[in-house]
Amino acid sequence: MGQKLSMSESARFVMPVIAENAFTVSVSLIYSAVTGAISAGSLAAATVGNQAMNMISALFAALSTGSAILTARLTGKQDEDAASRTVEQTLLLTPVLSILAAGVLLASSSFIIRLLMPGAEGEFLQEGSLYFRVILLSVPFTIMMNASAGVLRAAGQSRVVLVGTVISNAVQLAAVYLLASVGGMGLKGVALATVICRAAGCAYLTCMLLINHRGFRVSKAHVFHPDKQVIRRIFSVGLPASVDSIAVQLGYVVINSLLVNMGRTYASVVSVLNSVLVFTGITQGIGAAVSTTLVGHKIGAGDIPGARRTLNRILLSCELSSFVLCVPAILFSGWSAGLFSKDADVILAASSFMWIQIPYCFSAVGVNVCEPAVRVGGDVKYAMINITVCVLLIRLPLTYLFCIRNSFGVAGIYAANITSLTARFAVDYLRIRSEKWGKREL
Repeated sequence: MGQKLSMSESARFVMPVIAENAFTVSVSLIYSAVTGAISAGSLAAATVGNQAMNMISALFAALSTGSAILTARLTGKQDEDAASRTVEQTLLLTPVLSILAAGVLLASSSFIIRLLMPGAEGEFLQEGSLYFRVILLSVPFTIMMNASAGVLRAAGQSRVVLVGTVISNAVQLAAVYLLASVGGMGLKGVALATVICRAAGCAYLTCMLLINHRGFRVSKAHVFHPDKQVIRRIFSVGLPASVDSIAVQLGYVVINSLLVNMGRTYASVVSVLNSVLVFTGITQGIGAAVSTTLVGHKIGAGDIPGARRTLNRILLSCELSSFVLCVPAILFSGWSAGLFSKDADVILAASSFMWIQIPYCFSAVGVNVCEPAVRVGGDVKYAMINITVCVLLIRLPLTYLFCIRNSFGVAGIYAANITSLTARFAVDYLRIRSEKWGKREL
């Protein structure tokens, strides 16, 4: 029988995760406010570039998610040797593959940005292209930082990840102030600040991986020796997660392209609403991190009923917290929208749709808590099929129906997404309640 975390140990893990996400969201809101003040379409242009970066991260979910899930399960079993081999192979593969990917993306950046912003106006397209090309420099740092943070959290080292997040975001705030505000570099300065902050976060978390002594120990000599069996295991767990992440991000890319075609005002309204959702949906990231680690440790220790009880407590806490955060955003909708745009028309339109926060956050929080639990329970292919079906057969067709055929605009975009998210949430939760969940070996 493996290791079970006590209530006090769980609390010591959860509190840094909450602090990490709260700090990240605070910085993200400031970042969005600075970006939105540069020009009428700057926030929307940056959103397109950031969405492309999310798609790139999804491609590497096979490594980051696969290694995190395995580390959580192996930590629960107290199998330090196997966990160490997993982390060592992640350290070998991630930098090599991410640097190669960055080179390919930089070489094809003009084609990619045209694909992402079809029919965009001249200035809008120029802003999007500039931001995208600069932010591509951060690809190796971002992928390495995500992988490092994932395995450290999975081993219970949430305080280490918190410190890395504070360092990264503090560097970002200083850099965006110096480059975009004082230096007058505008959107280019914002993008460069992102590259610098991710390099700082990557450097710190990678160092912490190398000196970690809880759950796994990295041997520098082993890092440079490929282990085909461990690599195969990481990808067998992670590839389904990569496929479903790509499906989700593909949905967002298609929607963003649609918004660009609908005009800069529509794109700006959705960007403002999404910026507010970063605050009201903060429990999504918290729930995902906590669910992977705490539920994974319980399953690794063989306590399936305890894993379900833990999942239910996480889900209830995150849903209630998200609802509480939505209330002030809706009551003071004009002020909330005004944080991220100076355009009166955009603020007015975004304010009228602020009520969308509640149904969106309910379904999104449910998905972000339950999907990691489904994966860490061994049902990685089940999660992949559920996500892919809901995105490709529900979200995208409904978006076409609502926005192209019936011209519902912003409301149609969110209605399609909420319907898809609710279906994913329901199917995931039913799987967790089934007898098969948690019994599959990884």
